[in-house]
Amino acid sequence: MNIQGLLNTNVLQPEKPQKLAQSGDFSALLKHYVSDINHTSKAASKAAEKLAVTGVGSPAETMIALKKAGLSFQLLVAARGKVVDAYREVMRMQI
Repeated sequence: MNIQGLLNTNVLQPEKPQKLAQSGDFSALLKHYVSDINHTSKAASKAAEKLAVTGVGSPAETMIALKKAGLSFQLLVAARGKVVDAYREVMRMQI
C-alpha cells in the first residue's frame, strides 16, 4: 500500500492565522476558526458525496477529511463550553 500520496495532501496541514493572532483581535480569530471549520465540513461532505455518487476519489482521503471535520467540530464545541464556563465564573464573582 502506498501511503506517500496521503502525506502530500493539504488535508493534513492546518492553516495558521498568524496575522490575526498577532493583531490581538479575538473576535476576528474566532470568526476565522469557525469559518475554517465550516469550510472543512463542507469539503468533507462534498468529497464523501463525490465518492458515493461517482466513485471518483480516494476512500482514504475522504475518510481523513471526514475525521478531520468531526474532530474540528468537537474541538469547537469543547472550546465553546470552556468559554461559557469562564463567562459563568466571571458572572458569579462578587464586586
